[in-house]
Amino acid sequence: MRRIEVLPRPPNVNQSMIDLSMNRWGWAVAAVACAFSVATPWASAQQTARQIAITIDDLPANMYGGDNDDWEAMTRDLLAGLVDGAVPAIGFVNETKLYPGDARDERRVALLQAWLDAGLELGNHSYSHPDLHNTPLAEFQIDVLRGEEVTRELLAAAGQVPRFFRHPFLHTGMSLEVRDGLHEFLAEHGYRVAPVTIDNMEYIAARAYDHALVRTDEQLAARIADAYVEYMDEMTGYYEQQADALLGRPIAHTLLLHANRLNARTIGRLLDDLRARGYEFVPLEIALEDPAYESPDEFVGRAGITWLHRWALTAGKRGDFFGTEPNLPRFVHDVYADPPGRR
Repeated sequence: MRRIEVLPRPPNVNQSMIDLSMNRWGWAVAAVACAFSVATPWASAQQTARQIAITIDDLPANMYGGDNDDWEAMTRDLLAGLVDGAVPAIGFVNETKLYPGDARDERRVALLQAWLDAGLELGNHSYSHPDLHNTPLAEFQIDVLRGEEVTRELLAAAGQVPRFFRHPFLHTGMSLEVRDGLHEFLAEHGYRVAPVTIDNMEYIAARAYDHALVRTDEQLAARIADAYVEYMDEMTGYYEQQADALLGRPIAHTLLLHANRLNARTIGRLLDDLRARGYEFVPLEIALEDPAYESPDEFVGRAGITWLHRWALTAGKRGDFFGTEPNLPRFVHDVYADPPGRR
């Protein structure tokens, strides 16, 4: 199985924790699965003012264009940034991407193994990324179970099981009956819902970035990356303000990102900005210890919105409470809307 180098290792990890081996095509493995649990004394969410869990959707990759070589390069760079930053991230998998042409692709399976070799966690994002709002619940549940087959196999080899489920599109159902029915099903199969408190329009910037690269316009790609990093810092500030306004205090946040070239390029800068805001990075289960995640949530509707806004709507907040969310610059939207080949 192909393995991906994820060096340098996190600080305070003893060399004995790392098993380096070379495979037939020259990539090293940094097996640091114990690094985060042994070397990093995670505090509970109540013990510090600023904590954040990094969650990354659409594994093994969500990219415009590119082949397995591109997927491997993106994964290597993204994991290197996370490991270098000692970030205990979790990646949510769409297993349909493991079967191009309906045949299991072991190179793509190896990308998931690389997450485990890096000491990170894998979660279930469904098999085919269906929309719960237009998929019958029973059919959606089948897709959830199909989406854990390879992931569960890899986790079992590491003595683990899948623990978290992330809703595609953050769509949780058009009725409380559907929402709660899925929650009960997930609990029966050992899953907890993975909420999001810091959402964003990263997908627009990521696709625009891919478009720029396909056009071999590195100057435009760099400009998009710079705009994206600034935008993400603004979005973090916005949701900090929303938490303060709703709950009267900072909370342990959960940030949604995706497995793409843009994040692979900028992950170090994104993490540095979060540190500058006073955050420490914690596993998802630690962030969910914050009592904020027990807030009443009666939201149903078409929007795939953050849990912060679900709690706010349930509490009766409307209109001006939500203010104006930051937006990406116009030029990024323009590149997003103009894919290569249109001209």
